[in-house]
Amino acid sequence: MIALLFILITIGIILESISLRRDPNEVDADGVLSKRVAEPGEPFHMETIVTNKSLIPVSYLSIREIFPTASKLPGEMTYKAKSINTYTKKICRLRGRQRKKLILETSIQKRGVHLFMGEYIEFGDFLGFREISREASYEQDIVIYPEKIKSKRLADTLAKFTGDIAAKRHLIRDPILTVGCREYTGREPMKEIHWLKSAQRGDLVVREFDYTRQISVSVILSIEGLNFLDEDSLDECCATARTVCETLIEAGVAIRFFTNSRLTRKFNKSIWSCRVSTGHTGELLEGLGRVSAYVCSTMEKLVDYSLRESDFDSSYIVILPTDDNRGNEVLDKIRSNSSGDALIVQGAQTNEVSL
Repeated sequence: MIALLFILITIGIILESISLRRDPNEVDADGVLSKRVAEPGEPFHMETIVTNKSLIPVSYLSIREIFPTASKLPGEMTYKAKSINTYTKKICRLRGRQRKKLILETSIQKRGVHLFMGEYIEFGDFLGFREISREASYEQDIVIYPEKIKSKRLADTLAKFTGDIAAKRHLIRDPILTVGCREYTGREPMKEIHWLKSAQRGDLVVREFDYTRQISVSVILSIEGLNFLDEDSLDECCATARTVCETLIEAGVAIRFFTNSRLTRKFNKSIWSCRVSTGHTGELLEGLGRVSAYVCSTMEKLVDYSLRESDFDSSYIVILPTDDNRGNEVLDKIRSNSSGDALIVQGAQTNEVSL
């Protein structure tokens, strides 16, 4: 018995001596987010991959990571919280040459770009008398889209605006290209009734014509004059922009989007723009998630640029912060350079002007 105890003690001393000389780089960690973009409140997870490159087991391993404060986490995973970041800790054991995945599910409600970083790795010696630590230098970010606004006043105004656009599109249809038939509603001219089809169906139907071109709308988001610390107003502007664009897309309108905001961790252009159509909204939503309060260009230059890049008969929707009173100036500039309609949107307030 004494001999066996002596052997065990000897083995423990040897393993302890080896573990004290362990290269800290033989224990590695990396973090990967399951998603790079997400809707507000949509669940995703942070997957931390820890690897023991040596043959010596690690009896205690702690991975400390920095999560954004907006992320929802279990209370037992948080060991320190500050105004900007939340510090989390994951604990596990590793056998020799073992790789393990530690998954922590979370969600974020607030719009924006949120950064997840590794802080440091901490592991003990074989007997647990000492701790060895080193920095964990990985980082990942996720873009949370803005929410859609549920405003009856905004919805009614957009419905009227898109209705006017649809009426103009109706006027420039090509009477030669017939794409099908639909039920007669009483608003179509008699010459469009397809009498042969009507006789076959026993009900009046009208020809559905193709269009010579598609009416487009340029949506302009200006954040000039916005208080840098007023994140709620910035989020409201982005949410309004998303609601406007998605409403237009549902109406079959092609969109060109412009903003003078600097996109966080993306582009440093003075004006960022993208094209939006049905089934192709990802670039717009990610851009709105990255919109920051840093202004890269004046509103005047933004409007001039959008006028140059848009068709002459394009319509315009300009989104401004609530306290920006330069809406009339913008409308005057658009009136003198375009034949389309214009709409100013300021937060939940709308002011429609036909040009």
